[in-house]
Amino acid sequence: MNTALTLGGAAVSVAVLIINVRSWWKGNRELKAAIPFGGGLVTGASWTLCLGGLFGWVALQAVEAGNKVGGKAVTGATGATGGGTLAHGSMGALTYPGACAVLIAAVIGGIAWKAAGKTDKKRMLGGVLSGLTLCATAGFAQIMQWVPDLYNALGDSAVNVLNGAVAL
Repeated sequence: MNTALTLGGAAVSVAVLIINVRSWWKGNRELKAAIPFGGGLVTGASWTLCLGGLFGWVALQAVEAGNKVGGKAVTGATGATGGGTLAHGSMGALTYPGACAVLIAAVIGGIAWKAAGKTDKKRMLGGVLSGLTLCATAGFAQIMQWVPDLYNALGDSAVNVLNGAVAL
């Protein structure tokens, strides 16, 4: 993805991240409660790797919308203008088997979304938004470099299983 996140866009995304982490922190801090947001975060991050496809288009639109909303929010709340863009980053690239794994994960995510309650749906959406937007920055992309490796490894493993190279 070649669109950079602005400081205002990042402010909105970080606010969403903080709201979700705070609700988990104020709760019972069980890993289970962090899964909807965390799963959404990884999903959003993975979609930024899908250049030229529908998921990549969604990532691009999310960054552009975040930039617009963030710019208006910062200016409206503080009166400050400008801000500029943040350094653009990349987590890496997907192999074809990795891209297949992202598609399958999206289907599983859709099933999870359908089964989730209202609160978990909000957490999932917040995670997807944060992943889609924050992964456009160099710092967050560096933190999330394990995401394409994960999907590529899952895709390669599926190929090996389907080719009979791995005994079940």
